[in-house]
Amino acid sequence: MIKNYFLKIFTGVALLGVLASCNTTSDPTESIPNPDEGAVPKKILEKISMDNVSQEEYITAAGVLNQAVFKDDNSNANYTSTLTYNTNKKITKINFASQTPGSLSYEFNVTPDINGQIYNASCVATGSLAGTSYISDYAFTYDVAGKLTKILEKRKAGGISAYNVFVENVFVYAGDNIFKVTSSKGILNINGVPDMTTAVQTVYSFQNYDSQKSPFSTLPKVFFIMRGLMNPINFYRMSPNNPTSTYIQMPAPAPGVNTIQSYTYDQGYPVIEKNQKLTYSYKNL
Repeated sequence: MIKNYFLKIFTGVALLGVLASCNTTSDPTESIPNPDEGAVPKKILEKISMDNVSQEEYITAAGVLNQAVFKDDNSNANYTSTLTYNTNKKITKINFASQTPGSLSYEFNVTPDINGQIYNASCVATGSLAGTSYISDYAFTYDVAGKLTKILEKRKAGGISAYNVFVENVFVYAGDNIFKVTSSKGILNINGVPDMTTAVQTVYSFQNYDSQKSPFSTLPKVFFIMRGLMNPINFYRMSPNNPTSTYIQMPAPAPGVNTIQSYTYDQGYPVIEKNQKLTYSYKNL
């Protein structure tokens, strides 16, 4: 799952590097002054656009995310996501439905604790093509500080009734931000244990975070955990700040891809990502 906004500019990576070296500044970001000296209003992300074309939309009511509409650049599938909450207002189910031919639709069932932290989840992925559907169960591991350090997925794939495939995502942090995700996919042995000798790895490095608020921090973290399980490039959205450099090391012999992000901010939130031509729109709470 490697195509994303980042990979859309793969052919321009080298040029960006040249431009960056010719335009060295102490701060590659810009801020729009806030003329209002009062308190900054709380915001929630509403839309992300690229060249004035909507890429992601988040439908909320009273600050609660009910639905999201987005295009997955890895598969070019359009998704409509619907969230279900329990009486404690914690997410218990997320559906990602797609009518795009050849795509997968996902139903994630989540078991949250009283604080909304999840330790177990399951997924039914339904494909329109034979042999693409699968069933998964997930185990989540946290450190003593409560940071998510690993997600182990055991998958029943290819119509097999027993677990036969694993996907392991391991997280490394820089402060509270996710610095690196190592995503390994391989075969389970006869005891249901991951056989790492069969694993194919992709490493995602999210570097040089700024100190501004991430637009995704205004939305439920659980939602982006599930987006990350669909495509690990999305795991950085769990971070409170914004990476200004992203490096993806795909399995050999594919080359690594480095992408620079440069933001314009308003009231502490990104409103423009200049290199990818993204615009972030918010609504006040």
